[in-house]
Amino acid sequence: NMIILLVAALAAPTIAADDDYKCTTVNGIAGACDLKLAQQVLPGSRLSGCGAYGQMYFWSGIKANACGYATQEKSITEQLEMGVRFFDFDVGYILPSQESLPYWEAGPVIVSIGSSAVAYSRSLKGALREIKTFMDANRDAVVAIRIKRFYPENEKTLDLLTSSLKRTFDSVFDASGVQMSYGQIVLSLGKLVERNERVIPYLAHALFDPKKDEYWNFPWDLVIESPENVNGYSNCHNPQTLTEYFLEKGRHVRPKWMHPFAVNWWISSAQCISAS
Repeated sequence: NMIILLVAALAAPTIAADDDYKCTTVNGIAGACDLKLAQQVLPGSRLSGCGAYGQMYFWSGIKANACGYATQEKSITEQLEMGVRFFDFDVGYILPSQESLPYWEAGPVIVSIGSSAVAYSRSLKGALREIKTFMDANRDAVVAIRIKRFYPENEKTLDLLTSSLKRTFDSVFDASGVQMSYGQIVLSLGKLVERNERVIPYLAHALFDPKKDEYWNFPWDLVIESPENVNGYSNCHNPQTLTEYFLEKGRHVRPKWMHPFAVNWWISSAQCISAS
């Protein structure tokens, strides 16, 4: 079970402010309204949504072993209620003709990519709807969302995702309620909250077209991330090595603005999440 702690930041333009709302807290923290996004730590879940909806399935329809593929047993809403503010979704794509299980929606779907197989969870849109519902009811919440890996890694899947991800996000975070953020570098958290621009998307570079998708300006490869394994610098027993790793990586990053750091934290356990 992997947990990510993220110190976040992102990109540029703006939309209209909500003049009726004044920031007093950000993610429940008093005094955070004057901070920039890169100055607040966001606790997160790794492979978000894998196990959050109960049983996962292989493409064949066979039940996937929770031990090997589930990373949480809490729903997206329950994770938000616990304080999770960063979600890491890996995705595949289901065509309407491929809906072999009744609760799969056509479009981007959450997956757990294992070393030898892939388990399918539920639709990405469903998870985003849960995030929107929670954020509309909790006006001080600021949430970052990463989509880094996809399966299968081929041109067909890539084309389907690049043509649908922006549309999927836009259909959920529409003109009603919370919006995606455009001013994460220059604006304070308080301004983001007051403008209701509180959802921050990060995508793998391959998953968007920078000529068309203006607001995906800061892909995940501009984030300085610790290694993604239990023996990496991310383990909590070696904070000095972790610090040295980030300092060294930061020296080589261009351009020199406020880059986010992402810390991959592994929680090891001899027990697996039981299938529901």
